[in-house]
Amino acid sequence: MENASIRKARVVDIPAILELIELGTKSGKILKRSPSDLRRNIRHFWLAEEDGRLIACCSLEVYCQKLAEVRSVSVRPNHRRKGVASALIAHCLKEARRRRIYEVLAITDRDNLFKRMGFAEQLHGQKALFSRPGHHS
Repeated sequence: MENASIRKARVVDIPAILELIELGTKSGKILKRSPSDLRRNIRHFWLAEEDGRLIACCSLEVYCQKLAEVRSVSVRPNHRRKGVASALIAHCLKEARRRRIYEVLAITDRDNLFKRMGFAEQLHGQKALFSRPGHHS
């Protein structure tokens, strides 16, 4: 990630963030986000920029002092495998430490990336349980 810099997202970045997220959803790696969802959560987004162009995004959504989630990690295809996603995740973790967040969660199928960043499946005897209301068996 030699020439890229990381900065906080602004409302004017929403179209570019939507484009990045669309790229990520096409590969099935991240969930879609609506423009209104982005407007509400823009303060949580961090961007990687190179030569004035957005090349990646990531959000750290803080739910409470105990828990935050790294979401919407997306990197333009020609910038992948260059440490951009790792740099953004590291930046989110640094922000979580600064804000004294107890635990940071990531729901992903890219577990190697997150494990390299210090994430673990171990929840100290706890389990992550999910429910999908309206999808009962």
